[in-house]
Amino acid sequence: MSINFSQSIDTKIDTILLTAGLSQRMGTDKALLQIKGKRIISIILEKLSVFSERIFIILGANYHQVKKVLFDEFGDKRKINLVYNENHKQGMFSSILKGFNSVSGKNPILLQMIDQPFISLETYQKLINNLDKDHLVFQPYFPEGNIHVGHPVLFSHKFKESLLLQKNKKTLRDVLEIHKNRRKLIAVDDKNIYHNLNDPRIFEKMKKEIIYGNTGF
Repeated sequence: MSINFSQSIDTKIDTILLTAGLSQRMGTDKALLQIKGKRIISIILEKLSVFSERIFIILGANYHQVKKVLFDEFGDKRKINLVYNENHKQGMFSSILKGFNSVSGKNPILLQMIDQPFISLETYQKLINNLDKDHLVFQPYFPEGNIHVGHPVLFSHKFKESLLLQKNKKTLRDVLEIHKNRRKLIAVDDKNIYHNLNDPRIFEKMKKEIIYGNTGF
């Protein structure tokens, strides 16, 4: 698969990919679901690899199964780092903390969810292009109706220290609220920032109806 940004990106990004959830509503590991013969985790990694210096995949009970699949498909890639979250049953915020503990804190940090495989490369590029020194959080929205922010979220490297100081919080939203005055909203032409693969019905609907954009399909 050939994927290229429309312009070169010199900014080094550390990416956290969250895939430690139990996938109870889906009934099977979302990372290993297939779309047109490709596993969701592979679809996402092929795009993230374009601009990420290092990718930290946060895993839970699925650690060994995902590890085998990734080794078979990608081999030994130094930029891909598997991280086991021993506290994964405590919820997503525990995996976010694990991810932020893993990154260097020197580069901007992208937080990507496993259940959003259709984000376009243009969306990632626009987030990266909008990095500046005045904001800590860079979050996309689709400019239609009331502003409703989506994912993935890009963070300044300075956000790592701030987040880890707030590890007593229950959700990332609680931490973002503290920094709401240093959040930059970025308009993108990509409604996939709102789509989540939460259950089999949504998964089948998205496969049939979604406009994939530059996703490699």
